[in-house]
Amino acid sequence: MSETTSRLTRALDGLYDALEHGSDWQETVRCGAEATGAERFNLITAGGDGAARQFTHPFDPDSALEYLTAYLPRDIRLPRLAARPSGLVTTQDLMSAEEIARCPVHQEFYRRHPECWDMTMVFGRSQGGIVAVTAHRRQGRPALDRDEEAGLIVLANQVARIAHLKDILPSGAIARDGALAAFDGLPDPVAIFDVNGLVIHLNPAARSLVDSRNGLRLAGRRLMACQPEVTEAITRAIARTIRVIAGRAMTLPSPVAVPHPALAAPLFLRFFATPTGHGGGRYGVVKFVDPAARRIPDIAFVRSATGLSNGEAALAIGIYRGLTVKAFASEAGLSEQTIRKRLKHVCDKLGVHRQPEIATRIAALASV
Repeated sequence: MSETTSRLTRALDGLYDALEHGSDWQETVRCGAEATGAERFNLITAGGDGAARQFTHPFDPDSALEYLTAYLPRDIRLPRLAARPSGLVTTQDLMSAEEIARCPVHQEFYRRHPECWDMTMVFGRSQGGIVAVTAHRRQGRPALDRDEEAGLIVLANQVARIAHLKDILPSGAIARDGALAAFDGLPDPVAIFDVNGLVIHLNPAARSLVDSRNGLRLAGRRLMACQPEVTEAITRAIARTIRVIAGRAMTLPSPVAVPHPALAAPLFLRFFATPTGHGGGRYGVVKFVDPAARRIPDIAFVRSATGLSNGEAALAIGIYRGLTVKAFASEAGLSEQTIRKRLKHVCDKLGVHRQPEIATRIAALASV
């Protein structure tokens, strides 16, 4: 058995093990990189909703978001790819040397990411859209040999099959937890995004804000601002949140100020990595905050943003409101002993020791 075949066998084992255990696409692209010896390995899916998703190994949400936001619309390979039958293509099949010399993707994006220069892709059309797997190597390195190309074709066919299986599996944790209904009941504008940075849900307040184009808009389900520099800040913040979702970082981004033509003060976008307990089903939340309107946060939002239960979130909000344990117990119709036990759970989950610290955490959700 050749080394290429051995790598491919290990990769296919990894693919189906990831599917069996509910892992996300990040494990899939890691297996693909190992199987092909690629310096960068991408999986791109384009669904029926018209939104493209990209997963990459090594893990790099910043460059993935930059490509999807700024360069994908200018990549002349894509319309040419769509006109071809499914199969294997290389950069040289789609572009001449003269076109590469003036291509913004190569001359700008790939200059910063030289490991992407030469592309070998296998793409196909699945029931839900297009699935493409791509092995990249830097300029000057040997292209994939015949065995490696054959391995990439086998791998791509299996990835397309897995993509189809994922499409027909039950929907993710958001629907199971009923979180969308909870977010829809919030008075504050809230957007939910997935690990590709795609907005998958806007509650009514956020939909109204975005539709009125008051400083924010959706472009291909990506949240953007009217000013390019603000859009860049939003993209960086979303990428940082994705790193937290993936367990690659611990600190969430600072709020992003968005000038709002109807208000004297800007809106602020505050980012959360929401725990759902379903691993790959985690998602990000953007809360649009008007600093002039300080509100008591909704129980559902506190629960989603902190991982507290409904009862624990209600207690935390009560402490933020200035209630004592005794007063909250009386208001809730529960014993003081029950509330003190609940208070300990709140402290443990939030990683705090005193009631004022709980109030500070909830205050952070009530305003910027």
